[in-house]
Amino acid sequence: MKRNIFISVMLTMLIVLIFGTAFGQLGIRKGIKGGYNWAKLSSDSLNNIHSIKSLTGGISLEFNILNLLSLQTDVLYSPRGSLVGNNVEIKLKYLSIPVILKRKFFPVGIHPYLLIGPEINFLLSASRDGADIKNMVNQEDFALVTGGGVEFSFLGKGAYIEGRYSYGLNSIYSDAVSQNSKNRVYQIFGGFLL
Repeated sequence: MKRNIFISVMLTMLIVLIFGTAFGQLGIRKGIKGGYNWAKLSSDSLNNIHSIKSLTGGISLEFNILNLLSLQTDVLYSPRGSLVGNNVEIKLKYLSIPVILKRKFFPVGIHPYLLIGPEINFLLSASRDGADIKNMVNQEDFALVTGGGVEFSFLGKGAYIEGRYSYGLNSIYSDAVSQNSKNRVYQIFGGFLL
């Protein structure tokens, strides 16, 4: 079931990239983005938790609703986890799909914007010090995303820089012992609208 969802999402995004000109005429914009994650687990049962840093990136679609209001969805590769103590590393790799309401300001020139929306993360892999722990981790992680950025023109193309915070709503672990371990992720993205 999860594999079918993953394949469906990836095929949809591939079709969007291939037929992008037609989407542009309908007021749908597509984009590509890359960035950096600062991820950390919040937990009552773990002590001395430090964030881990990793690259992230993916593709996006933006649907104009009103003049300065749009709905954006992304498909992102998003590594998460934590360093516990000085030597225990928990690595969680997700396929993240946020659905974001985006409110822009100023109709011309540089467009600052705010964003908010839900995010679902599908677990791709999970390890603790290199040992596979995927069977101990929930296969989906739900989060609330908030942030802001600025959109501008760069070499005749639309470009943007944004910051996001993803606040995990459910525990990453499926057992009752670690129910309070949740993802907390700061993200910085740069991207182009194609």
